[in-house]
Amino acid sequence: MVLNLAEELLLLGLETDTGELMLTVTTSLPYGLAGALLLELFNADKIVMDNNNIKVINSSSTNDAVIDEALGLISKSSENKDCKYWVKKIISEMPDLIDKIMNNLVAKGILKKESKKILWIIPIDTFPMQDALPTVYTRLRVREIVLESQSPDKRDVALLSLIKATNLTDELFMKEERTQATNIINDLIGGEQIGQAIKDINLEITSIIASSVAGSVAAASVVGTY
Repeated sequence: MVLNLAEELLLLGLETDTGELMLTVTTSLPYGLAGALLLELFNADKIVMDNNNIKVINSSSTNDAVIDEALGLISKSSENKDCKYWVKKIISEMPDLIDKIMNNLVAKGILKKESKKILWIIPIDTFPMQDALPTVYTRLRVREIVLESQSPDKRDVALLSLIKATNLTDELFMKEERTQATNIINDLIGGEQIGQAIKDINLEITSIIASSVAGSVAAASVVGTY
């Protein structure tokens, strides 16, 4: 079964037993998913980088409604904008992005949708695993590339860049592996085999996440003083 980058990234950020997002990625994951859509469009030759801005060169359907929605947003713009702008724009214009990707994974038989109530009152949806094999495969592939020197393709490196940007490294590697894993991922992302667009998108995502996390910490500190 073929999954896109956003679907794979979301699976890596899910608690497999509860079907809820890992607390460690709740802030960063939406930015990573928006970046994953941009990388899918770049890999599908729908967009290119033009003087650090994203430009649509082919607006035809990708046969994926979520990716097409992101493409439609960019296509409607009268001006070319940079990666940071489009990551933020996708998040603001697609506030249900996570739910849409979850529902795609339900349709593919990987997740199942269940409802529960918080404090017996507030209803929420959870998405536990129906078929764990795609998640297991992705985790094993990442570990083989990073720790066993398996050769990555362009798509693998794009996924690694998203894993780093969304702070998922700690979730995929044991404590004693993390320093080595981080160094290897940095080398792969910075290598010649990765396109400049992927580097640019990764840098923009990392920058936005860093500022968002800093803002969240600052807000929490202010709240804590009252």
